[in-house]
Amino acid sequence: MAVLSLRALRNRIRSSQKTQQITKTMQMVAASRLKRSEEKFRQARPYAQKMDEILAHVAQASEELHHPFFEPREVNQSALVVITSDRGLCGAYNTNVISRAERFLSDQNRQTVKMVLIGKKGYDYFRKRSPEILYKDIDMAGKPDFQRISGITQRLIDLYLSHAVDEISIIYSSYRSALSIQPVCQRFLRLQVEPGAERGLYIVEPNIADVLAGFLPLYLTSKMFITLLEAFTAENSARMVAMKTATDNAADMIDRLTLLRNKARQAAITKEILEITTAGEALKG
Repeated sequence: MAVLSLRALRNRIRSSQKTQQITKTMQMVAASRLKRSEEKFRQARPYAQKMDEILAHVAQASEELHHPFFEPREVNQSALVVITSDRGLCGAYNTNVISRAERFLSDQNRQTVKMVLIGKKGYDYFRKRSPEILYKDIDMAGKPDFQRISGITQRLIDLYLSHAVDEISIIYSSYRSALSIQPVCQRFLRLQVEPGAERGLYIVEPNIADVLAGFLPLYLTSKMFITLLEAFTAENSARMVAMKTATDNAADMIDRLTLLRNKARQAAITKEILEITTAGEALKG
């Protein structure tokens, strides 16, 4: 660090203290939001698990599933849903998701992948790149609205049923704990049912086709809802950790600047004493 005057050091200390107050406040706000979003996510997860169980039971009740969501296709065009945040100051949260999306595009032919972007940061990045953007949904502000998410899900379903795309995948940040988040890629459509339930134990009325027609859109909407809840919880976690790191760094900088200020003040006092002593000796002579 270059040699600074005592006044410059004091100004830097005051500036660092103000920055520390801001980051500390943002950390507390993020912690509060994390607590609320984590509670919603924990409450919604058993519901999503039960939906998976119901789908497996309904599927196992029939020898064959005749529904477009289950039919194998040759993948010529695919859609990639990328979930990022609308705001920054959340560390490497968006960078990690975008990097995972870029790896997905590298593994595929970029010209055969179409993008669906949820979150402003992802849109700002990919709108300048080569993949075609089918549509975007920004300014959700970390508050998942079921009606809005139903609209997003319906648009994805329409893309799949119209054969505009043959496969849909989602990249988002999974939440394990406040200190453990990781970008993951999951297939959204086509659906596959895990084997395991015994056949013939379930009676489906009026018929399997009508039940699936009513159940599957609701199942996919709940799947998208829980995914966004998890992504927003991970975002709040990343922002809390980033602001805590910034607060700690500001405290370290204040300590270093305070030490330099004290040294500069001591040097100034020593210089004044030497000047007085020198003047006194000169008068004696």
